[in-house]
Amino acid sequence: MKAFIVSSLLFSSVAIACPTGTELLVENGQNYCLLKGKYLNSQLSLTANHVYRLDDEGVFFGGDNKDNSTLRIQAGTKIVGEPKSFLAIMRGSKIFAEGSKEKPIVFTSINTSNRKRGEWGGLVINGNAPINACKTGTELCEAVSEGIKVEQVKFGGNDPMDNSGVLKFVRVEFAGYPVSQDNELNGVTFNAVGEGTEVDYLQVNMNADDGVEFFGGTVNVKHLVLTNNEDDSVDWDMGFRGKIQYLLVKQADDSADNGVEADNFKSPMNASPRSNPTISNATFIGGKNSAYGLLLRKGTSAHFMNTIVTGFQKACIDIDDAETFNHGGLKIESSILHCNKLSENEAGDVWSTDSWLLSQGNLSVNPVLSGYYPESSSPALGAGVTPDDLFFEPVDYIGAFASEDDNWESGWTSLVQE
Repeated sequence: MKAFIVSSLLFSSVAIACPTGTELLVENGQNYCLLKGKYLNSQLSLTANHVYRLDDEGVFFGGDNKDNSTLRIQAGTKIVGEPKSFLAIMRGSKIFAEGSKEKPIVFTSINTSNRKRGEWGGLVINGNAPINACKTGTELCEAVSEGIKVEQVKFGGNDPMDNSGVLKFVRVEFAGYPVSQDNELNGVTFNAVGEGTEVDYLQVNMNADDGVEFFGGTVNVKHLVLTNNEDDSVDWDMGFRGKIQYLLVKQADDSADNGVEADNFKSPMNASPRSNPTISNATFIGGKNSAYGLLLRKGTSAHFMNTIVTGFQKACIDIDDAETFNHGGLKIESSILHCNKLSENEAGDVWSTDSWLLSQGNLSVNPVLSGYYPESSSPALGAGVTPDDLFFEPVDYIGAFASEDDNWESGWTSLVQE
């Protein structure tokens, strides 16, 4: 391909001028504003009247808790990635990507047709919230982000309220480029992201690895849509303790793994802080090649409520490892499980998952469902429950949607599968 780059300063008085900090790239008659390298001590604003392109060596905002930078993205902006490209927000820096239902912000492949999973990297946000990947007594626990080879990217700290900015009405699609064999990037990677960060109305569609993965941290999320992703839809470990309300997972038939793959830490499995998120109003829909709805292992805790798990091929739920069974940190209530097999009971399991599930509060197994939207007045369950936490909005229904009229995913998401 023929391409040439022109400094945006040379075009400051004409309509095609790119924002300061980017460069005009013309390729095959298409104008792009190129983002490349490191942005240190920078304030960059991307306006919606341009298409932005991520350089294939990766784009970094800020240093590591120094030379902090801010990236602002206007509603309706489109950012495209080529193979190996990704966007990393470093510790101490911020992204303010604030779209709207009518004008979502879209991160996508540079290709315009015949797109597939894994055509570019993804979005990696690094924060200073706690993780558990260090020996007991470590004053500052840090880790290095997976999937990034061109630079060591650290995350982790002691600030649960750390603020990495805002993601609102943002769509990430066709990402997950394999940086090495069996090592792809997630659609969005939340590395030790703190509770001060706002995430609301976020979709990952057609990613080659996990939809979203939380490596520790305390970030909370509302209105999360994960569709057609090849590996797990939601993944967490290293002590993730955030909250999620209104979550739709819909897996593709061609390739998918688990709805949730949840760990505390590989070794020791009782590492502190322990993974213990709370999830309310979730709907997990498996595909023809999906595995488990909820795979809970390596000592994780979790509290699921008002949740539907349906259509997974191996089982609705699988619990592994004695530490997960024995420390008593799992709870599922006011929920519906609707799979051919309720749970996976394997040799070595400490107790029967079936028996434990049926002892949980207000749980219904294989009721009649109607598409994504089970009737909120299910006689088996009645009204939903609301966690005693101000983050969660009061609800009187089970699943991600109150009814077919409550389709909050409509208008800003895409289910395109090319």
